[in-house]
Amino acid sequence: MRFLPWALVAARAAAALALAVGLVATRLTDGRVMALVAIAFSTDYFDGVIARALGVATRGLRQADSVVDTVFYLVLAAATYRLHPEVVRRHLTALGACLGTLAVWAVVDLWRWRAAAGFHAWSAKAFAAALGVWAVALYGFGADGPWMVAACAVGTLSHLEGIAISFALPRHFTDVPSFAHALRLRREHM
Repeated sequence: MRFLPWALVAARAAAALALAVGLVATRLTDGRVMALVAIAFSTDYFDGVIARALGVATRGLRQADSVVDTVFYLVLAAATYRLHPEVVRRHLTALGACLGTLAVWAVVDLWRWRAAAGFHAWSAKAFAAALGVWAVALYGFGADGPWMVAACAVGTLSHLEGIAISFALPRHFTDVPSFAHALRLRREHM
């Protein structure tokens, strides 16, 4: 049972790989993408729940979880560009802001921690929920609407909070729920 959270992270990595292979082989359909998104979201939710219940939510697991999430969503963005280029073009500014802040955060974390942060802040959970709504709307129902812009806005704010957390912490911690928690940790460990 102690390895189940790692198995769920690996399943999400396999879903990212399947998405990438489908993208390269031009074999993706909305239904296939939706199935892989369902796998990714369910494994993302349950890996953390099970890891905390079993007391195995280690720094390595949390960082691997974050890296696999990021890879999956980047491949999903590429798949969306392939299957729905008009949606991507229509929302390019919002998508650029989201991906740009993600890139800045990745550089900050590599500079500060030499690794992915793995904070799992509440804003990151809100971003995952917003991405879920967007993915179901687009890939499940063929609806564009404001969903990508909303997901990108939440993602941009989440990435900005992640950057702020990285700068606020005196040393690396995982599972930092918010910037306020980072400030509290800073006071306690300075």
